[in-house]
Amino acid sequence: MSKLRNIKRKKHRFAKLKKKYRDAIMRQVTRDVILLSKSDINYNSLFAPPLKTTDTLFEKRDDSGHVDYHLADDDILMQNGYASAATLLLNLMKMSDDRFVRGSYINPVMFCFRQYLELSIKDSLLRFRFQRKKANVNETAASGHDLSKLWDGLVRYIDTKDKTVKSIGNLIREFNDIDKNATLFRYNEFLTKKICDDERIMPLIDIDKMYTRILQMYSFFEGVNDLARNSQDEMAAYYLVNCIE
Repeated sequence: MSKLRNIKRKKHRFAKLKKKYRDAIMRQVTRDVILLSKSDINYNSLFAPPLKTTDTLFEKRDDSGHVDYHLADDDILMQNGYASAATLLLNLMKMSDDRFVRGSYINPVMFCFRQYLELSIKDSLLRFRFQRKKANVNETAASGHDLSKLWDGLVRYIDTKDKTVKSIGNLIREFNDIDKNATLFRYNEFLTKKICDDERIMPLIDIDKMYTRILQMYSFFEGVNDLARNSQDEMAAYYLVNCIE
């Protein structure tokens, strides 16, 4: 019995050590990564060299017009970049219970995700229409920031019998009702009052639930975008075969 008790004690001690080690690593990650914007950025800025009048923000392209990414992938990179930024910041928030971290990062999260939704819906909408930049009289224009109107235009090309489509539509309208002017997560209280002459009313956000919703909506809209791109390719192929002599 004593031998068994010793084994249990050792296991318990080992489990406590593992937890302490895990907590120590998390604190280190928090200090080095998550809380950078709290105080370290002020400290780091002290060591930045002074600006010169010849300093620029961007590098000049060489004579060949070379850029670091393929222009053909620019639309995909931009859409996915906003979605990835939103989920990355949410992951950082989930790793920390620091009030500053959560308060600082939630607005960029929601701004980036809204931007992803707008880009993805507009991209899919225009690809489904194929070669028509302007909407017909009875169609939604692919401009502006009203997510509900953009969704109404896109849903015409989707199988509305799918229950997921209704659920996504509900979430889109909820988001749009909360942020009608696309400024809620872009402007602070002062700018909202001065520029929009409105009151900034922030919704309650559960980080874990928002993370799940973002993944669910991302999965849906990526599927729709793939469908739109395939549809565009098929229409382009048909046009080449049947319309060009």
